[in-house]
Amino acid sequence: MEATLDRFGRIVIPKKIRDDFHLHVGSPIRIEEGKGGIWLTPVEGEPHLVKKDGVLVFSGKATGNIETAIDEHRQERHAVLRGWK
Repeated sequence: MEATLDRFGRIVIPKKIRDDFHLHVGSPIRIEEGKGGIWLTPVEGEPHLVKKDGVLVFSGKATGNIETAIDEHRQERHAVLRGWK
C-alpha cells in the first residue's frame, strides 16, 4: 500500500488500517525510524502523562535501569553546578 506526503509532511492512514487498529482522531501513534524504514505503532493503554492538581505527572512504567538514569542525571547536574560544563 502506498501513500503520498502532502505539503505539510502528513499522510493519510487508510480507513481499513485505522479501523483494524481502532485508531480515532487524537489516537497516539509512536513514530520510529530504523535502518531502511519508518514504523508507526499505535500506543495502547492509558496516557503516560496525567494532570493532577494542575501539574503533569508521569504515570507510566519506566524502561531501562532507573538507578543508572538517576545517577547519570545527578552527575550531570553536579557538573553544571560546579561549572565543569
